[in-house]
Amino acid sequence: MNMKCLSLILALAFVCFLSEAQVSIPPAKMENHPDYAAYQRAKQGKDHNAALRAAANLIETYPGNSVAFQLAAASFYDINKPQDAADFVQWSVAYNGYDNVSSFYGFIFSVFANRPNEVQQYVRTMQNVGKAPADMQRDYQSMSGYLNSLAGYPDLSATVQKAKGYLANYNEEGVKRAKAAYENLASTLGASYDGIANNETAAQTLADWVKTEEAVKQGLISRMMYVEALVNIAKISETVNFEFGQKLEPHLEKIVFDQTNYNLASRYRAYERLARVQSAMKRWDKVEASSNLIISDLSGKLPSTATLAKAYFYLVMAKTESRNYKDASALADVYARQLPKLKSPEYLAEAYYVILRAYAFNKEMDKAQTIARQAENFLKTPGIEQMSYASYVKNGLSSIANLLDNETVTSTGNAYNDGVWLMEQKKYAESAVQFEKARAEEVKLLDKMDPLEQRGYLDKFQRINGFLAGAYYETKQFDKIYDVIESNRAYALLNDKRSDKKQLPLKELQSILGEGEAYLSFIDVSKGTTYEGTYLMCLVTKDNVVVKYNRSAGSFTDLLIGQKTQLIELEKEQAKMEFRKENLDYLNGAKTRVDNTFAKGEFKLITQYLRKHMEAKVVEGKYVFYQKENLPDLLNRFYHTFISGLDVELFTVNKLTISPEGLMGTIPFDALTDDNGQYLAERFEIGYIPNAAMLHTLRTQPKRTYAMNVLGFGGATYDLHSAPKAPLSSLGDLEKLRYRVREDLKGNKPLDYAFATFQSDEPMSYLEGGREEVARIQKIVPKTDTRMDAMMTENELKRMSAAGELAKYRAVHLSSHASVHPYVFDLSSIAMTVKSTPVNGEDGMLVVGELEKLNLPVDFVMLSACQTALGVESPGDGIKGLNQALLNAGANSTLTSLWSVSDSGTMLLTIHLYNRVFNGNMSTSAAITDVKRSFIKGEFEGHTHPYFWAPFIYTGY
Repeated sequence: MNMKCLSLILALAFVCFLSEAQVSIPPAKMENHPDYAAYQRAKQGKDHNAALRAAANLIETYPGNSVAFQLAAASFYDINKPQDAADFVQWSVAYNGYDNVSSFYGFIFSVFANRPNEVQQYVRTMQNVGKAPADMQRDYQSMSGYLNSLAGYPDLSATVQKAKGYLANYNEEGVKRAKAAYENLASTLGASYDGIANNETAAQTLADWVKTEEAVKQGLISRMMYVEALVNIAKISETVNFEFGQKLEPHLEKIVFDQTNYNLASRYRAYERLARVQSAMKRWDKVEASSNLIISDLSGKLPSTATLAKAYFYLVMAKTESRNYKDASALADVYARQLPKLKSPEYLAEAYYVILRAYAFNKEMDKAQTIARQAENFLKTPGIEQMSYASYVKNGLSSIANLLDNETVTSTGNAYNDGVWLMEQKKYAESAVQFEKARAEEVKLLDKMDPLEQRGYLDKFQRINGFLAGAYYETKQFDKIYDVIESNRAYALLNDKRSDKKQLPLKELQSILGEGEAYLSFIDVSKGTTYEGTYLMCLVTKDNVVVKYNRSAGSFTDLLIGQKTQLIELEKEQAKMEFRKENLDYLNGAKTRVDNTFAKGEFKLITQYLRKHMEAKVVEGKYVFYQKENLPDLLNRFYHTFISGLDVELFTVNKLTISPEGLMGTIPFDALTDDNGQYLAERFEIGYIPNAAMLHTLRTQPKRTYAMNVLGFGGATYDLHSAPKAPLSSLGDLEKLRYRVREDLKGNKPLDYAFATFQSDEPMSYLEGGREEVARIQKIVPKTDTRMDAMMTENELKRMSAAGELAKYRAVHLSSHASVHPYVFDLSSIAMTVKSTPVNGEDGMLVVGELEKLNLPVDFVMLSACQTALGVESPGDGIKGLNQALLNAGANSTLTSLWSVSDSGTMLLTIHLYNRVFNGNMSTSAAITDVKRSFIKGEFEGHTHPYFWAPFIYTGY
């Protein structure tokens, strides 16, 4: 359906106005609605435009009603708009694949629209449903007669001939396809509540449905029936077997993202179920991805406002629950403009619920109050109180009551919500009790799930822990805060592979700490609020525990004003890269931030601002730094934010192990400077660790001996990928690409098409310095093997992994290009030798998902490449990226980088590091610190700037 037709139907169907929608509860049966009678009258009077208006109203009033779409399709056919008729009949069949009437009309309208592939699908669907022989013969005669009537339409002759072929042996083929449907789909189409409630029966039902795919490919079963069967069991499982419903999620997702084999109507039908399942699982990232795709695909093909409204319902909810309040509010603006057009009370109720929450959490009280008044009037509609969907509106109004009126705190019975409200009233002791209860509820839930299922729930779990830690601090229950911080990391995917303890008790941590050593961990206490970057710092030594607040934005208040222009420009760059709206309200003064706090998104912006100062560009052979003169001041601000409050306790410490949270993992603590201009790397031997449990595991595991010292990879060459690029003109295209990459990774398929999509016109540059790096390691370190030039391949590394050969090396050194992909995280990778086409199924790019599957039980891995310590924030895992993948693969420690590194600086650090470790018998951590101090002292001429040495982050024991 083109945009012109879309405008036509909307113009015919609705009177757009800015006043509040007039709502009434429609009759339960559509046939009793006045518009149904109006349609029949208009049809009899051959007033086709009036019939179309009535049908459009019915679609809005009864979203998802198959007959309503069928009436609209017939009306379009009557006004000689076959393409629109064919579009709308697809929606009719999508919502009731059992109904032969819709498929019959689908056949008629698709023939007249010259769409032979769809004609075939409707024939198969009718045959799959099956009928008595006499009825089958009557349908056949009707369809054949229609085809014969089109003899005077030469433009349709090809489609007519194909349609006649599809009808050949109609009855006999019908018996065969009806039998195939019964044999393959009987258990899914006929699934009962009792059957799905039984896990064994449900599992067999799903197995039957999956097995049916082969019959679909053979053409024995139509794809529309296939989707109908899946949606049927998904609907039942939602009520009686939620755990089984979770297992349906990847199958629904596959259909939603398959634009090739399924029409939009069938994909949308699957999407409705998918979004419900993903929302229940709190997989808000996935809800956002599927909703973005559907909204993109609906552009220009919109059958009703209600159809779009449902997608906005889930998208706004996902943005709000992900605490992306600015974007949620912007989407709510679009959603709110649809309110006058919505005729379904249930869809209105859903809209009020999420719009109210989006505005309230973004502190747009005027907008929230305007919608609240509309919602309150909605609840006055006669009979609405008896409808189940009225609870949506009540919950929306209830959930924002305390945000709109901070003087009143009413217990809701929801421990988390009550804790938040008590916290806002500074009733810390009472809030601690509620958050303890909320955490216990969440732990009970998490402990029943496998690690992947837990992903969607960890964001809330971390919010609860952050608030609880804050409440403990305010009530001086300092002894409890360490346990809360470690609990916050207890469900990390990393723990599942490396730690024998889920959470390490304080005494056990202190038992492994040496004299002069400290463990510093952080917890974000601002999650779930409209500000960010406020942490509690917990410093543990062998005989003491100290907890203090950081200073949040206090050290940056004047910088946020004085460097406003530069920060606004940087925010625009970041927003463009991340496909999101710019977050400028506080920087440009449209909103006023709370004193000494960062507004949402600003802490991340400040960390990016630091990184911009730390990086360098080469201009005419010289390194050029951004605002070089301002760097010491900026590093000192970060020092005052995260370290200076602990200076007294750190006076006797010489080794500091940091367990950062979230974005703090992108801060180079080594380079922070105190008030005397001294780098922390000069004061401490600094290392990083995901959590105390892993530190304990690494330090107490049996010591291994290695037959060899180093395995070095370098000298790879890089061709451009020759695969056709994937479409990438919209956010929907991006979501589809992300899904395709994810699915192909599961099937171990090459991703050259994805890398081709983002590659520039020139291949990656050859790294002569990287090759020399590996060659020099081989010269200075005995028992070193290399895989150089043509031997540096993905195939060779995976071969060695599978054969267990990597286990004989103490260290693995990978020198190449690497990156954390800004758009599709799964493409984050290390480049091995890249050929234009895959070699033995490998595309040459070792992506993060492949990296963590390696058998890599080595002591140390160095990624000599750019930005290998970066990644994406992941609840429970901190910064998830290449570094974490290496630890998951079995490495005890890693050296990765936070920004683009220099060839000369990397060469110096590498050679002196390996010399100290393998010839000087120093520990890796001590050796890295010693080399960095050599940089600082000026022992390497022209390399004192932190750009050369500070990006390298050591993670391990």
